[in-house]
Amino acid sequence: MMRNPIPSSSDLVPPTWTVSDDQRALVAACQRFARDQLEPLLAAPPSQAGWRDIVTHASSLDLGTMILPTSLGGMAIGQHDLCGIVSTLACGPIERAAQLTQSIPALMTLRAYDMLDALAPHPIGDYFNGTCAIALTVPDFHAATLWHLHDQDCAPVAPLMLTPHARGLALIDSAHGDAHACRHCLVVLGALSLEQWRCNGTLCAAPLASIDQCGAQNDSPSQTWLTNIALYVSALLSGAMQHDVAFALRYGAERRAFRKPIMLHQRVAVRLADMLIATQGTHLFLRALTLAEPNISTALVRQLVRHIAAESMELTHELVQFCGAHGYVSGLPPAARLTTCHWFAMLLMRVDTALAQLTARHTFDSTTGASA
Repeated sequence: MMRNPIPSSSDLVPPTWTVSDDQRALVAACQRFARDQLEPLLAAPPSQAGWRDIVTHASSLDLGTMILPTSLGGMAIGQHDLCGIVSTLACGPIERAAQLTQSIPALMTLRAYDMLDALAPHPIGDYFNGTCAIALTVPDFHAATLWHLHDQDCAPVAPLMLTPHARGLALIDSAHGDAHACRHCLVVLGALSLEQWRCNGTLCAAPLASIDQCGAQNDSPSQTWLTNIALYVSALLSGAMQHDVAFALRYGAERRAFRKPIMLHQRVAVRLADMLIATQGTHLFLRALTLAEPNISTALVRQLVRHIAAESMELTHELVQFCGAHGYVSGLPPAARLTTCHWFAMLLMRVDTALAQLTARHTFDSTTGASA
């Protein structure tokens, strides 16, 4: 009988896993930071002084270096490894991980178009030490609306933001954009405020930088930007799911019913298995998509965000039920997740809507151009 040849172990390892010692040290440092500094925040929010100390520790990770291109002395990290870092940081409250890293999608977009110099005079490290920030914004092209997630904590420099501009993107000072938008605060998540901005068309009157050209893969700036947001928020939710399942396994082993751990009861074991399978499937979907970089399909990105938004909400519901009444008690992770994860899932669905609108617009433009 013919047998398929067994590939060597090196053939099974994606190129992105062949990391340098510096990269490996960065990953290990992020894991220690998340475990020691962020995970305890699930039990109680930090004081202002405590959070400043956490931000100081985060700045020592030098996360900006991993985004900088190698020509500028950075690591030029890819989406696969970047999503792994972001997922690691989601072991604590997801809004705190977002507060530390919210600038990542915009920075990756600026890097893709060689526009990081638009951030001068501030070095990229300032976007991870509390000095500067680029707010996370998701557009609704049909309703002239921006979903705007930003840090409420006072910073020396007003946050920047990326926003649609003509056929491209504009980097603007959000303080200037604020004057030309009707703002409505939807929810406050820790120190983050999620707002809906209705714009009157003059939001980009004085952009600090504009991105109008297509990228190397012929992707429009808006498409690249939305893809980066989708992968970033997906990584946050995927990481939160992984840490939730880890908590459920520990909880199931420690809590007893009828003189044995509850995870040894068949129905509980089945529920745990379902949670684990859903989490691993989501994790593998995200990894498979990011490994396709730079040829990441917009259609697959839309499938990913819908899948992760649905699965993360289902897992949160399952986790609270799994923990019984304890899931609603302040101080246990299910309670902390229950109040925040659905807002990030909502943001993912806004990204899906924006990508659908963008695809429809490109299809219309190409059709009318061909008929002309």
